[in-house]
Amino acid sequence: MAASNQEKLITFLEDLAAAIGPKAAGDTPLALGWQRVAASIPRSEIETRTTEPARRPACIHLEASYRNLENGGLRKLAASFQAIEPLLAWSSRAERRISDTLAENYAEATIVGDGGAISSKRVEIGASILSPNTDYPNHRHPPEEVYIALSRGHWRQDDDPWVEPGIGGLIHNPANIVHAMRSGDQPLFAIWCLPLP
Repeated sequence: MAASNQEKLITFLEDLAAAIGPKAAGDTPLALGWQRVAASIPRSEIETRTTEPARRPACIHLEASYRNLENGGLRKLAASFQAIEPLLAWSSRAERRISDTLAENYAEATIVGDGGAISSKRVEIGASILSPNTDYPNHRHPPEEVYIALSRGHWRQDDDPWVEPGIGGLIHNPANIVHAMRSGDQPLFAIWCLPLP
């Protein structure tokens, strides 16, 4: 019997926690940020909603990103994300205000949160895909943010040097910090998690 959409979403959230949790141990800002996210993730009896699935041009890079994930040891997370991806409404609305080029080369989809497949006012979880050789410029937002990198790519905070966490690496952006990301010769693919105040 095929899994329901709710079961697929729960499996994805479990696999996401299994991929991040062991790496976010201790009392570092990243670990504490992940604890706030994890405490807010809907567990069972989640309220799913039907969204109108949509894709943006940058989504053509998803298949290559899945292959990288399988080779990077994140096979379960790759499979559970692939199972829910047809449910997602990919967008680049905000990026259109920055430039048409960025809007064509970037897409994001909310999985949990306002407008996502799972409703939540306590946490936002989503995915981003950035075409090769593309910069996502400096930006900031009030909630802190924990990323798991699902590809190679670079992240930067303030004027600090660019860092490459590697596939499966974690990034923590404190609340309101200026941060950016960029891809190299491969697409940048990541999942982001923001505990909401």
